[in-house]
Amino acid sequence: MKGEFVMLSTSRVAVLGAILLAACGAITTLSSGTNSKVAARFAGSVEREGVSAHNFTIDHEASVEVTLTGLRPAPAPTTKIGMGLGTPTAAGNCALVDAVDSTEISGTIAGTLKKGTYCVALYDSGDVAAEPLDYSVSVTTE
Repeated sequence: MKGEFVMLSTSRVAVLGAILLAACGAITTLSSGTNSKVAARFAGSVEREGVSAHNFTIDHEASVEVTLTGLRPAPAPTTKIGMGLGTPTAAGNCALVDAVDSTEISGTIAGTLKKGTYCVALYDSGDVAAEPLDYSVSVTTE
């Protein structure tokens, strides 16, 4: 094993670098108050080897579900993009703690999160062609 190393594909390195360097923008606060479910919807565009991220805050420990709700222009049924959930860094990046590289429409990431600020990122996992894909994603808490 001495002297051996693993080579990552150029696109994989670009995607991982882009996710770590993505600016996360404004923060949306999800608060249940008297509602049992609260949702935020985000929309954006992912270019070839690109990433787009959005911040949100939850005001109490809650079950959270992130769902890819749309892709446009209407891609082939096999077209998928990457989707991840993480925490924003001081530099404005989104450090993913859970990700799915091949998310199709209705794909989800779910779990329980503590009170705090989090981010959701959508990124090219190899299927975005020359034309960018517009997406919509929802974050629901209970």
